[in-house]
Amino acid sequence: MEKELREHFGDLLDEDTFELLVRYAKGGKVDFEESFRVEGIVIEVGDVLKIRRGDEIYDVPLECCKDRFELGYLVRVKSKVVRSENDFEVVGDVSRTVQGVFLGKNGSRFALAVGKSVWNCVGNVECDRGDLVEVRGFNQGEKFFVLSYRKLGKTEVERLWTKIEEVIPLKLVNLRGRVSGLSGEKTVKGKRMAIIHISDESGRIRVVLFGENAELYRDLDIGDWIELYNCYARIGYDGEIEVVCDDGLAIKVF
Repeated sequence: MEKELREHFGDLLDEDTFELLVRYAKGGKVDFEESFRVEGIVIEVGDVLKIRRGDEIYDVPLECCKDRFELGYLVRVKSKVVRSENDFEVVGDVSRTVQGVFLGKNGSRFALAVGKSVWNCVGNVECDRGDLVEVRGFNQGEKFFVLSYRKLGKTEVERLWTKIEEVIPLKLVNLRGRVSGLSGEKTVKGKRMAIIHISDESGRIRVVLFGENAELYRDLDIGDWIELYNCYARIGYDGEIEVVCDDGLAIKVF
């Protein structure tokens, strides 16, 4: 049966569809609504397996094989409920461990200075500015998702910022300054946006905050210190240079 189906369809079917077709041909019950496939990183193992793929988290009940899953491993799951080893594939460990200096956080995201760069991290950590920490996690897109961490001590925060007068369009920048203008907020294509201005000793610049970063807007007052990490500089609608903080991270410094 399987040989005939393979000869007939060749490489036109993926393995999941092929298995369903074989089951159907043998008279088995096939519930196509239960067909499911997700590839991502394991972030929690218990009665439910939690898999992160980008900003999405999938919950898959485990009825067996809990000992086969470990945090930080890339897995492929092809059933809404794991009942046997046929329902998943463990690819391998994709996590890494790094040391850095905690700079500050905005909600569940925080900035970590790793060498001369700043990482945009996601995870619940209880740290103070200047804490030297070791974090274990994994990269997906522009973010580093933290699985575990431990504090190693305290250290000085090195200079990581660009002066406003030195901002060049089409570059990623880290900026630090005082809020010198609050220009309003609105929703654009379902995404929250807020506009502020910040100033340092060298100049003043417009900052466009999106998404989670825009949520900071209502907590800001004129004169507050703010830091922006991995934000994008561009030419604005009026021909002036502005900084867009979407995938980057905005932090209010207390």
